[in-house]
Amino acid sequence: MQGRTIPRPLAGFLFSVSTMACAAAQPADVPVGNKINTHAAAPPADVLVVNKSKTNGNLPGSLSFLDLTSGKVAAHVPVGREPHEVAVSADGRYAVVSNTGSNKEPGNSLSVFDVAKREEIHRVDLGPLWNPHGLLASNGFFYFTAEGARAIGAYDPVRNRLAWVMGTGQDQTHMLAATKDGKTLVATNRGSGTVSIFQLTKPDPLAAEAWKETILPVGRNPEGIDVNPEGTQAWVGCRGGNEIAIVDLAQQKVVDRFTTPNQPIARVKFALEGKLLLATDPWHGDLLFIDPTSHQTLKSVPMGRGCEAIFVEPDGKHALIGVTNEDNVAEVDLATMSVVRRLSAGQGPDGMAWIGK
Repeated sequence: MQGRTIPRPLAGFLFSVSTMACAAAQPADVPVGNKINTHAAAPPADVLVVNKSKTNGNLPGSLSFLDLTSGKVAAHVPVGREPHEVAVSADGRYAVVSNTGSNKEPGNSLSVFDVAKREEIHRVDLGPLWNPHGLLASNGFFYFTAEGARAIGAYDPVRNRLAWVMGTGQDQTHMLAATKDGKTLVATNRGSGTVSIFQLTKPDPLAAEAWKETILPVGRNPEGIDVNPEGTQAWVGCRGGNEIAIVDLAQQKVVDRFTTPNQPIARVKFALEGKLLLATDPWHGDLLFIDPTSHQTLKSVPMGRGCEAIFVEPDGKHALIGVTNEDNVAEVDLATMSVVRRLSAGQGPDGMAWIGK
């Protein structure tokens, strides 16, 4: 699909004048033809898996529609080069994939899917918002980071437009997390050793100066981030420092930190209603089970080289770990802290999201 809509004012951000003009424009659609046969009854699927093909290979990737019960892939749909993350709208209608690209050849597009049709309906050209990476869906928008542009943005899937952009002023803005009400966003800036806390100050999140940013140093190369179930803290995996920093969102300061000796943490995710913290170490290929109260590692389980992405299944009893360099997704039983099966979703599996009932 092609077309342009009237640009909408963007929140203030730290871009040059030329960059602001490009970012404010309606994103152009790249022609897409990625459809599946809709005449036959589609096999079931309830999990989306992004396949990046190869880290820093800048190769075309895909989105897999995986049936968790059978462990079989119902459909593979091509997306952009070296995609990393995926998010699904609250109503389950839309899914968005960030086509990140490599460090040397940055990408600048989002793949937008009609989930029911399993079809890419838009390839959104983000212009100068290079290396889109972290993604989350909140209050009708898809918020994303743009690592190569020191920014975060919001995409409106209903109107198919870039709705908002705000600069972080920090290097390599990487992953995103949010409180349940969507009024606080937290981004990790791995190149600057900081997090950006964005607090909504106006009813309209797209209004000028609607968000207030606070920049907080947390440690070396922060990447993975998750907000605790109470919505009071953000836990940050500092990959370069072998530690996890705990940020109090109300006080906007680091209130605690603990080491993960010789374990560079790439992703963190709460499970079991906050009673367990999962953390991945892609360098050694391990999944850590951490007690959030004592900060002790209860168990470290081998997953495989390049394990990063963590997805906690809706049953609350299992988690999926993307083992990127070994082309499989490990399903883990959270009670026994063990791998119960390996799933083949595609080459270089990374981010995951739920589309089941």
